[in-house]
Formats: sequence, C-alpha cells, structure tokens
Amino acid sequence: MATIYKTPQSRFWFARFNDGSGKRISKTTKTESKREAKRIAADLESKARKDHAAKEDDTIPRMILSTVKIASLEMEHGRLTLQRAEELIRLMHQAANPNDTGTSFRRFAGAWLDAKEASIAQTTWRSYRDAIKAACTVFGTKADGALRQITVGDIEKFQATIRKRLRGKTTNYYVSVIRRVFENAAQKDLVAKNPARPVKPIGTGDSLTRNPFTLEEVRALIKHATTPEWKGMILLGAHTGLRRGDLLGLTSDNIVGTKIQIQPSKTSDKAGTVLEIPLTPPCLGWLEGRTGDLFPKLKPLKSSTLSEAFKAIMRKAKVPQTLTIAAGDPPVIAHRSFHSLRHTFASWLAEADIHSDVRRKLTGHASEAVHARYTHHDTALVRAVETLPAL
Repeated sequence: MATIYKTPQSRFWFARFNDGSGKRISKTTKTESKREAKRIAADLESKARKDHAAKEDDTIPRMILSTVKIASLEMEHGRLTLQRAEELIRLMHQAANPNDTGTSFRRFAGAWLDAKEASIAQTTWRSYRDAIKAACTVFGTKADGALRQITVGDIEKFQATIRKRLRGKTTNYYVSVIRRVFENAAQKDLVAKNPARPVKPIGTGDSLTRNPFTLEEVRALIKHATTPEWKGMILLGAHTGLRRGDLLGLTSDNIVGTKIQIQPSKTSDKAGTVLEIPLTPPCLGWLEGRTGDLFPKLKPLKSSTLSEAFKAIMRKAKVPQTLTIAAGDPPVIAHRSFHSLRHTFASWLAEADIHSDVRRKLTGHASEAVHARYTHHDTALVRAVETLPAL
C-alpha cells in the first residue's frame, strides 16, 4: 500500500509504493495537501503496477517468439537435435508459466514409492527408496524444482556419480528405478518425455567382481561381530549361503527340525521354489531358544546402513574389502561384501567335491525342472552341509 512522507528539503509530499515487481519507488506528489498527496500516491501505485503487468504481458510473447526463431535457425543449419528441441520447449513453457514450478521430482518419486509399497517385497521397496534418495542427492536443488526440468544430462550425471561408489550392475539398477519413475510421470502427462530413457546401461563386466572369504577370514568376521545378531547373520550366511535379504526375513517358523525352509526372494520361480537347507551344529547352537523374528534389530535398517555396518566389521577383523587378482590383463579387482558369504558357501561345497546339482539345490540356483529331477538328493544335502568347515 502506498505511503506518503515529507523531507526537510521540500515543501511537497512524497509517495512511496511498490511497482508490482517488488521494487520500491519514491516520487513527489507536487502538492502540499496531505489529503491530495494520499490520493496521488494511490494513483501512482496503481499506474506503476498496471505498467509492470503490461510490460510482462509483452515480454512473454517476445521471449516465446525469440525461442521459436532460435529453433528455426538451428534447424536450418542442421543443429536442431531432439534433445535441443525439448530444451527449447521447456524454455517456452517456463516463459509462459513463470510462476508454475510444477510437481517436483522428490514429491512425485515419493508418492510413486508410497504407491508401490503394498505390491512389492520390502527388500525391493528399500532398494527403490535408496535409488530415489541417491538421485535427489545428485540432482541437488533440481530435485525440488519442476519435474520437467530434469534432463537427460541430469540422469547421465546421476549415473556417472553413483558409478564411482557402486558396482556396474547396481548402478544400472538405480538408473532403471529412476527410469520407471519418469515413465509413470510421462503416462500422467507431467513430463513430455522420459529423460532417463536415452541413458544406456553401463557395462557390468568391468573391474569389479565378487570373491569369497577364506575360512580364517570368516572366523575373524564372526569373532569381531559387533552384536549377537551380526554374529548369527555371518554364521548363517557362511553355512547356508542365503542372501542378506532372505536372512533378515527369517523367523523361528522357518526352522523345521534341523533345517531351514524358505522361499527365496530372488529366483526364477518365486511361486513354487522352496529351499530346504540342513543346519550345521554352530547354526543350531545360535538358533537355540530364539523365537519370532531372528534378526529384529537388523531387519528394519536401511540397506546402506547394513552395508556400512558390515564394512565396519570387516575393518575391525582386518578383512580387506578388495583384492587384486593378477590373473587378468588388466588385473581384476575383487570386491567383497556380505554377499561374498554366499560365494564362500558355494566355494566350500565345490572344494569338498559336492556334485554341482546338489550345490544348485542348496543355493536355489536351479530351475523348477532341475529341482524336480533331483528330489532324491535329500540325504546328499545333509552330507554336503556336513563337509562345511567348522566355525
């Protein structure tokens, strides 16, 4: 609202007002009458705001026309690519709707994730959440801007950034999650195109590979486990070969006699595959007296938190996270994590000359047809597990 004031240097009243853009303006009213000065101040403010609005209305068409001319010139010289055309369209949209920020990536991805929770496994939901969280970190302030402002270049930056700390396979998975988010946004007409679609997967046959632990290393990991639950996780990981997610989901109901019965979360036949894994005496000893969830304190933790906790145990046990295998050119860098316990389990069975069919049944890598052909291996499974080294 306009105000009036006087200065010692003038006998006239001055008006102070906002022109509509936030800029404060002072002008003389050229009158000594206070009542008249208030009327003039209100008129000056009204005119300034109308002039500003008219200027804005004129600016928007000129900006759009300028953008169209740029597109025309670039097309004439053969420089107008699809990506550049989409960028120019975004500029025109912003010019026509300067105050419209639209749905942000963080908000839309969060809603998409919430909608998925009821229909997917918790381990999958957590991996989706981790991918979205990583994307928000890389996108920075753009994560809270309009969803349509995220470009192919932003997705490529995301891919390159997370590749520095994750395996190629995991990097591709994270990008695929973001691709699904934008595909859903495109279906709802919130974005013109999916910016993640043109981003190609990176090669996974790179310098990172898995490598098992030695017997001494597994014993050291168990010895330096920070909690009883971590001790059980490492022990069961090494002597059952179960994945971390499957171990976290175990309850006392999965323990039937001296065996674990479980439907693994990752298998080509999720509807019918049930693993039966005989338990070794150390595993049975740890399980004795436990009821309900076997890992109630570890189960709710984020995947990244669990990974960092296991790395801390590795450091405490002086077990290296990476090994250089000089058999290749260039040498292969073997990366070790909790999943390496699964490789350790399979390696120990192979070293004990356990038949590959029995190993596949214990690890859940066989198809339903293979399972059906080898149901007579139940006794062989017990003998196979008995060959595992004592921990």
